[in-house]
Amino acid sequence: MSPEIPREMKIAADALAAHDHLDDPAWATHELVAAQIWRTFKALGNQGGHVLTIGDNCATLLGLPRGIGPRHGSLVAHVDRHDNAIGPLSDITRWDEREDFDVVIAALAGFDVRLTYAPNIIKRRSDHLVDTALAVSVTKPGGLAAVIATHDLMDNPMPFGRRQIGDLADLVGAVRFPAGAYRGATGTDEIADLLVFRRREAGAPRRGVEWEEATAVQLDDGMVFINTYFDTNVDQVLGSTQYDPTGRAPTNLTVVGNRTLFPGLLTSALNNVIAFGQRVGLTVPHDTANDRLDRGFTTKGRARAARETVARSQPAEPRRTARPEPGRGLW
Repeated sequence: MSPEIPREMKIAADALAAHDHLDDPAWATHELVAAQIWRTFKALGNQGGHVLTIGDNCATLLGLPRGIGPRHGSLVAHVDRHDNAIGPLSDITRWDEREDFDVVIAALAGFDVRLTYAPNIIKRRSDHLVDTALAVSVTKPGGLAAVIATHDLMDNPMPFGRRQIGDLADLVGAVRFPAGAYRGATGTDEIADLLVFRRREAGAPRRGVEWEEATAVQLDDGMVFINTYFDTNVDQVLGSTQYDPTGRAPTNLTVVGNRTLFPGLLTSALNNVIAFGQRVGLTVPHDTANDRLDRGFTTKGRARAARETVARSQPAEPRRTARPEPGRGLW
Protein backbone atom coordinates (compact mmCIF):
# COMPACT_ATOMS: atom_id res chain seq x y z
CA MET A 1 0.00 0.00 0.00
CA SER A 2 1.30 3.43 -0.91
CA PRO A 3 2.11 5.74 2.02
CA GLU A 4 -0.42 8.46 2.82
CA ILE A 5 0.47 11.83 1.30
CA PRO A 6 1.08 14.40 4.07
CA ARG A 7 -1.73 16.87 4.70
CA GLU A 8 0.49 19.87 3.96
CA MET A 9 1.43 18.48 0.54
CA LYS A 10 -2.23 17.93 -0.36
CA ILE A 11 -3.13 21.49 0.62
CA ALA A 12 -0.21 22.86 -1.39
CA ALA A 13 -1.12 20.72 -4.42
CA ASP A 14 -4.73 21.93 -4.29
CA ALA A 15 -3.60 25.56 -4.10
CA LEU A 16 -1.30 25.10 -7.10
CA ALA A 17 -4.04 23.40 -9.12
CA ALA A 18 -6.49 26.20 -8.30
CA HIS A 19 -3.91 28.76 -9.43
CA ASP A 20 -3.35 26.90 -12.71
CA HIS A 21 -7.12 26.79 -13.24
CA LEU A 22 -7.39 30.56 -12.85
CA ASP A 23 -4.27 31.22 -14.93
CA ASP A 24 -5.45 29.27 -18.00
CA PRO A 25 -8.53 30.85 -19.62
CA ALA A 26 -9.32 27.73 -21.72
CA TRP A 27 -10.85 30.01 -24.35
CA ALA A 28 -11.35 27.40 -27.05
CA THR A 29 -13.38 24.92 -25.02
CA HIS A 30 -15.40 27.67 -23.33
CA GLU A 31 -16.32 29.08 -26.75
CA LEU A 32 -17.34 25.68 -28.07
CA VAL A 33 -19.39 24.77 -25.01
CA ALA A 34 -21.03 28.21 -24.84
CA ALA A 35 -22.10 28.00 -28.48
CA GLN A 36 -23.54 24.53 -27.91
CA ILE A 37 -25.42 25.66 -24.80
CA TRP A 38 -27.05 28.49 -26.74
CA ARG A 39 -27.89 26.12 -29.61
CA THR A 40 -29.57 23.82 -27.09
CA PHE A 41 -31.51 26.65 -25.47
CA LYS A 42 -32.73 27.89 -28.84
CA ALA A 43 -33.90 24.39 -29.81
CA LEU A 44 -35.80 24.25 -26.51
CA GLY A 45 -37.64 27.45 -27.39
CA ASN A 46 -35.58 30.27 -25.90
CA GLN A 47 -35.67 33.44 -28.01
CA GLY A 48 -33.44 35.66 -25.93
CA GLY A 49 -34.31 37.74 -22.91
CA HIS A 50 -32.82 38.63 -19.56
CA VAL A 51 -29.57 36.66 -19.12
CA LEU A 52 -27.19 36.03 -16.22
CA THR A 53 -23.80 34.38 -16.72
CA ILE A 54 -21.72 33.37 -13.72
CA GLY A 55 -18.22 32.23 -12.91
CA ASP A 56 -15.33 31.05 -15.06
CA ASN A 57 -15.19 33.03 -18.32
CA CYS A 58 -18.63 34.54 -17.75
CA ALA A 59 -18.16 36.91 -20.71
CA THR A 60 -17.38 34.02 -23.05
CA LEU A 61 -20.50 32.19 -21.84
CA LEU A 62 -22.41 35.26 -23.02
CA GLY A 63 -20.82 34.94 -26.46
CA LEU A 64 -18.46 37.91 -26.19
CA PRO A 65 -15.07 37.79 -27.97
CA ARG A 66 -11.91 36.88 -26.09
CA GLY A 67 -10.69 39.64 -23.83
CA ILE A 68 -14.04 41.47 -23.73
CA GLY A 69 -15.59 41.63 -20.28
CA PRO A 70 -14.43 39.98 -17.04
CA ARG A 71 -13.09 36.44 -16.95
CA HIS A 72 -14.58 35.77 -13.53
CA GLY A 73 -17.65 37.13 -11.79
CA SER A 74 -21.22 37.68 -12.96
CA LEU A 75 -22.62 39.46 -16.00
CA VAL A 76 -26.18 40.56 -16.72
CA ALA A 77 -27.23 41.34 -20.28
CA HIS A 78 -30.16 41.40 -22.65
CA VAL A 79 -29.98 38.93 -25.54
CA ASP A 80 -32.14 39.38 -28.63
CA ARG A 81 -33.93 36.68 -30.62
CA HIS A 82 -30.97 36.51 -33.00
CA ASP A 83 -28.62 35.42 -30.19
CA ASN A 84 -26.82 38.76 -29.97
CA ALA A 85 -25.82 40.18 -26.62
CA ILE A 86 -27.15 43.73 -26.40
CA GLY A 87 -25.42 46.29 -24.18
CA PRO A 88 -25.15 47.78 -21.76
CA LEU A 89 -23.75 44.93 -19.74
CA SER A 90 -23.49 45.06 -15.98
CA ASP A 91 -20.96 43.31 -13.79
CA ILE A 92 -22.60 42.35 -10.50
CA THR A 93 -20.89 40.98 -7.42
CA ARG A 94 -23.87 39.13 -5.94
CA TRP A 95 -26.63 37.16 -7.61
CA ASP A 96 -28.37 35.47 -4.68
CA GLU A 97 -31.40 37.74 -5.00
CA ARG A 98 -34.44 36.67 -6.98
CA GLU A 99 -34.33 38.26 -10.43
CA ASP A 100 -36.38 35.96 -12.69
CA PHE A 101 -33.83 35.57 -15.47
CA ASP A 102 -34.91 33.96 -18.73
CA VAL A 103 -31.51 32.24 -18.99
CA VAL A 104 -28.79 31.49 -16.44
CA ILE A 105 -25.43 29.94 -17.40
CA ALA A 106 -22.93 29.15 -14.64
CA ALA A 107 -19.41 27.70 -14.79
CA LEU A 108 -18.88 27.05 -11.10
CA ALA A 109 -15.64 27.81 -9.29
CA GLY A 110 -12.90 25.23 -9.77
CA PHE A 111 -15.13 22.80 -11.65
CA ASP A 112 -12.16 21.03 -13.29
CA VAL A 113 -9.63 21.31 -10.45
CA ARG A 114 -8.44 17.91 -9.24
CA LEU A 115 -8.45 18.28 -5.46
CA THR A 116 -6.65 15.90 -3.09
CA TYR A 117 -7.37 17.27 0.40
CA ALA A 118 -10.69 15.84 1.63
CA PRO A 119 -12.00 19.02 3.34
CA ASN A 120 -11.42 20.93 0.09
CA ILE A 121 -13.33 18.29 -1.89
CA ILE A 122 -16.25 18.39 0.53
CA LYS A 123 -16.37 22.20 0.56
CA ARG A 124 -16.35 22.47 -3.23
CA ARG A 125 -19.11 19.88 -3.53
CA SER A 126 -21.20 21.78 -0.99
CA ASP A 127 -20.51 25.10 -2.74
CA HIS A 128 -21.50 23.65 -6.11
CA LEU A 129 -24.76 22.26 -4.74
CA VAL A 130 -25.61 25.63 -3.19
CA ASP A 131 -24.59 27.59 -6.28
CA THR A 132 -26.57 25.28 -8.57
CA ALA A 133 -29.65 25.73 -6.39
CA LEU A 134 -29.14 29.51 -6.51
CA ALA A 135 -28.69 29.49 -10.29
CA VAL A 136 -31.96 27.60 -10.66
CA SER A 137 -33.77 29.75 -8.09
CA VAL A 138 -33.05 33.00 -9.97
CA THR A 139 -34.29 31.47 -13.23
CA LYS A 140 -37.89 32.39 -14.00
CA PRO A 141 -40.50 29.59 -14.12
CA GLY A 142 -40.27 28.08 -17.59
CA GLY A 143 -36.76 29.49 -18.08
CA LEU A 144 -33.56 27.55 -18.73
CA ALA A 145 -30.34 27.18 -16.77
CA ALA A 146 -27.06 25.47 -17.65
CA VAL A 147 -24.50 24.65 -14.99
CA ILE A 148 -20.94 23.35 -15.43
CA ALA A 149 -19.95 21.68 -12.17
CA THR A 150 -17.57 19.11 -10.77
CA HIS A 151 -18.77 15.57 -11.42
CA ASP A 152 -19.17 14.66 -7.75
CA LEU A 153 -22.19 16.96 -7.58
CA MET A 154 -23.87 14.18 -9.58
CA ASP A 155 -21.91 11.21 -8.22
CA ASN A 156 -22.02 11.90 -4.49
CA PRO A 157 -23.97 8.95 -3.00
CA MET A 158 -25.84 11.33 -0.67
CA PRO A 159 -28.82 12.60 -2.73
CA PHE A 160 -30.17 15.35 -0.45
CA GLY A 161 -28.66 18.32 -2.28
CA ARG A 162 -29.84 17.03 -5.65
CA ARG A 163 -33.33 16.52 -4.24
CA GLN A 164 -33.48 20.14 -3.14
CA ILE A 165 -32.51 21.27 -6.63
CA GLY A 166 -35.07 18.85 -8.06
CA ASP A 167 -37.78 20.53 -5.99
CA LEU A 168 -37.19 23.68 -8.05
CA ALA A 169 -36.41 22.46 -11.55
CA ASP A 170 -36.45 19.54 -13.95
CA LEU A 171 -33.16 18.23 -15.27
CA VAL A 172 -33.62 18.11 -19.04
CA GLY A 173 -30.34 16.25 -19.41
CA ALA A 174 -26.62 16.29 -18.72
CA VAL A 175 -23.30 15.67 -20.46
CA ARG A 176 -20.13 14.37 -18.82
CA PHE A 177 -16.91 15.82 -20.24
CA PRO A 178 -13.67 13.83 -20.44
CA ALA A 179 -10.77 14.69 -18.18
CA GLY A 180 -8.77 17.60 -19.58
CA ALA A 181 -11.56 18.87 -21.83
CA TYR A 182 -10.92 22.42 -20.62
CA ARG A 183 -7.37 22.37 -19.28
CA GLY A 184 -4.98 19.49 -19.78
CA ALA A 185 -2.39 20.31 -17.11
CA THR A 186 -2.04 17.99 -14.14
CA GLY A 187 -4.32 19.23 -11.40
CA THR A 188 -6.81 20.84 -13.80
CA ASP A 189 -8.01 17.66 -15.46
CA GLU A 190 -10.92 16.73 -13.20
CA ILE A 191 -13.99 15.58 -15.08
CA ALA A 192 -16.91 18.01 -15.16
CA ASP A 193 -20.59 17.80 -16.02
CA LEU A 194 -22.85 20.12 -18.00
CA LEU A 195 -26.37 20.08 -16.57
CA VAL A 196 -29.36 21.62 -18.38
CA PHE A 197 -32.36 22.57 -16.21
CA ARG A 198 -35.80 23.99 -16.85
CA ARG A 199 -37.31 25.86 -13.92
CA ARG A 200 -40.62 24.26 -13.00
CA GLU A 201 -43.77 26.36 -12.78
CA ALA A 202 -45.70 26.30 -9.50
CA GLY A 203 -47.90 23.21 -9.34
CA ALA A 204 -46.46 21.64 -12.50
CA PRO A 205 -45.64 17.90 -12.43
CA ARG A 206 -42.08 16.62 -12.55
CA ARG A 207 -41.08 15.72 -16.10
CA GLY A 208 -37.30 15.67 -15.99
CA VAL A 209 -34.88 12.77 -16.11
CA GLU A 210 -34.07 10.75 -13.00
CA TRP A 211 -30.83 12.04 -11.51
CA GLU A 212 -31.19 12.20 -7.74
CA GLU A 213 -29.56 8.85 -6.94
CA ALA A 214 -25.99 7.61 -7.43
CA THR A 215 -25.17 3.93 -7.44
CA ALA A 216 -22.05 1.89 -6.73
CA VAL A 217 -20.58 0.43 -9.93
CA GLN A 218 -17.79 -2.14 -10.12
CA LEU A 219 -15.24 -1.22 -12.78
CA ASP A 220 -12.27 -3.37 -13.77
CA ASP A 221 -9.95 -1.90 -11.16
CA GLY A 222 -12.26 -0.84 -8.37
CA MET A 223 -15.63 0.40 -7.12
CA VAL A 224 -16.92 3.86 -7.98
CA PHE A 225 -20.14 5.81 -7.52
CA ILE A 226 -21.89 6.96 -10.70
CA ASN A 227 -25.10 8.92 -10.98
CA THR A 228 -27.94 6.74 -12.25
CA TYR A 229 -28.48 9.14 -15.16
CA PHE A 230 -25.00 8.50 -16.55
CA ASP A 231 -25.11 4.82 -15.61
CA THR A 232 -28.21 4.36 -17.79
CA ASN A 233 -27.36 6.95 -20.48
CA VAL A 234 -23.81 6.02 -21.41
CA ASP A 235 -23.93 8.08 -24.63
CA GLN A 236 -23.99 11.19 -22.44
CA VAL A 237 -20.48 10.36 -21.19
CA LEU A 238 -18.00 11.63 -23.78
CA GLY A 239 -15.38 8.97 -23.22
CA SER A 240 -14.56 5.80 -21.31
CA THR A 241 -15.27 5.79 -17.57
CA GLN A 242 -12.32 4.38 -15.61
CA TYR A 243 -11.34 3.86 -12.00
CA ASP A 244 -8.83 6.41 -10.67
CA PRO A 245 -6.71 4.90 -7.88
CA THR A 246 -5.42 8.33 -6.85
CA GLY A 247 -8.87 9.71 -6.05
CA ARG A 248 -11.09 9.49 -3.01
CA ALA A 249 -14.71 8.33 -3.43
CA PRO A 250 -16.84 9.74 -4.95
CA THR A 251 -14.07 11.44 -6.94
CA ASN A 252 -12.15 8.23 -7.68
CA LEU A 253 -13.12 7.96 -11.32
CA THR A 254 -12.05 9.61 -14.53
CA VAL A 255 -13.21 9.73 -18.14
CA VAL A 256 -10.71 9.18 -20.93
CA GLY A 257 -11.77 10.86 -24.15
CA ASN A 258 -10.55 11.82 -27.61
CA ARG A 259 -10.05 15.53 -28.25
CA THR A 260 -10.61 15.16 -31.97
CA LEU A 261 -14.00 13.53 -31.41
CA PHE A 262 -15.09 15.85 -28.60
CA PRO A 263 -16.98 18.48 -30.67
CA GLY A 264 -19.04 15.89 -32.52
CA LEU A 265 -19.77 13.87 -29.38
CA LEU A 266 -20.86 17.02 -27.54
CA THR A 267 -23.23 17.92 -30.37
CA SER A 268 -24.71 14.42 -30.36
CA ALA A 269 -25.13 14.34 -26.58
CA LEU A 270 -26.88 17.71 -26.52
CA ASN A 271 -29.10 16.58 -29.40
CA ASN A 272 -30.26 13.83 -27.04
CA VAL A 273 -31.01 16.45 -24.39
CA ILE A 274 -32.95 18.53 -26.91
CA ALA A 275 -34.94 15.54 -28.15
CA PHE A 276 -35.94 14.55 -24.62
CA GLY A 277 -36.93 18.09 -23.69
CA GLN A 278 -39.05 18.51 -26.80
CA ARG A 279 -40.67 15.10 -26.33
CA VAL A 280 -41.82 15.68 -22.74
CA GLY A 281 -42.58 19.39 -23.10
CA LEU A 282 -39.62 20.82 -21.18
CA THR A 283 -39.48 23.81 -23.49
CA VAL A 284 -39.78 27.57 -23.03
CA PRO A 285 -43.24 29.17 -23.19
CA HIS A 286 -43.53 31.38 -26.27
CA ASP A 287 -45.06 34.39 -24.55
CA THR A 288 -42.37 35.87 -22.36
CA ALA A 289 -38.75 36.41 -23.35
CA ASN A 290 -39.14 38.59 -26.41
CA ASP A 291 -42.15 40.42 -25.00
CA ARG A 292 -40.00 41.43 -22.06
CA LEU A 293 -37.11 42.32 -24.34
CA ASP A 294 -39.31 44.50 -26.55
CA ARG A 295 -40.91 46.47 -23.73
CA GLY A 296 -37.90 46.61 -21.40
CA PHE A 297 -37.26 44.64 -18.25
CA THR A 298 -38.49 45.19 -14.75
CA THR A 299 -35.34 44.88 -12.64
CA LYS A 300 -34.87 44.75 -8.91
CA GLY A 301 -32.35 45.01 -6.12
CA ARG A 302 -28.59 45.17 -6.46
CA ALA A 303 -28.54 43.96 -10.06
CA ARG A 304 -30.86 46.81 -11.05
CA ALA A 305 -28.61 49.40 -9.45
CA ALA A 306 -25.56 47.91 -11.16
CA ARG A 307 -27.22 47.89 -14.58
CA GLU A 308 -28.38 51.49 -14.24
CA THR A 309 -24.90 52.59 -13.18
CA VAL A 310 -23.30 50.89 -16.17
CA ALA A 311 -25.99 52.21 -18.53
CA ARG A 312 -25.17 55.81 -17.63
CA SER A 313 -21.54 55.25 -18.61
CA GLN A 314 -22.30 53.57 -21.96
CA PRO A 315 -22.95 55.16 -25.37
CA ALA A 316 -26.56 55.35 -26.44
CA GLU A 317 -26.08 52.98 -29.40
CA PRO A 318 -26.40 49.37 -28.17
CA ARG A 319 -23.46 47.09 -28.65
CA ARG A 320 -24.08 43.82 -30.48
CA THR A 321 -21.76 40.84 -30.60
CA ALA A 322 -22.45 37.70 -32.60
CA ARG A 323 -21.98 34.34 -30.90
CA PRO A 324 -19.27 31.91 -32.02
CA GLU A 325 -20.35 29.07 -34.27
CA PRO A 326 -20.58 25.62 -32.63
CA GLY A 327 -17.49 23.48 -33.17
CA ARG A 328 -15.04 26.29 -33.93
CA GLY A 329 -11.79 26.85 -32.12
CA LEU A 330 -11.50 23.72 -29.97
CA TRP A 331 -7.92 23.16 -28.81
